[in-house]
Amino acid sequence: MAVMVSSTSTQAAVGSREELVPEVALRIAWFAWLGFLAVPFVLFLYVCWALMDNAEPRDLGAANNWFIASMVYFIVVVPLAIFWRSRIFRSYWSGECVTPKAYLTGMITVWTTIEIGGIFSLVGCLMSQSLLPNLLPAVVAFMLFTPLWPSGRAMVCNSGNTDDPEHYEEPR
Repeated sequence: MAVMVSSTSTQAAVGSREELVPEVALRIAWFAWLGFLAVPFVLFLYVCWALMDNAEPRDLGAANNWFIASMVYFIVVVPLAIFWRSRIFRSYWSGECVTPKAYLTGMITVWTTIEIGGIFSLVGCLMSQSLLPNLLPAVVAFMLFTPLWPSGRAMVCNSGNTDDPEHYEEPR
């Protein structure tokens, strides 16, 4: 009985320090991506609902300023986030695997940056009491975000057979 208790407590201690595996990291990434996809959709529905019966004149000065701020954000911050991800994925560019933690950090950084830009644009629609021009950066955010679904390919070293051109795949 004492042996059983001691081995169970040892396994529990070792199990609590388990490292993140690619399957779990990919599952977390999918949940994060779907959550990031749902939030601007719900906010967009709210913006449309809030502005549907708007009889007030729109504030063009605020709309233009908010639009310019949104576009500057997308031009400056999103490429910086993608550059940061490439620095985190540095091992992948040399043909090695990226750790699951680095994969999550890199992808969630880019997704969060794009998400903030889209939400900022939708808030600009509410502040200026008009859909345009601030809806355009939100659409850009959606178009940037959607194809970045989590594939997990960077976590799996599967470059194929280097001698067979049909099965070899260049590291990205």
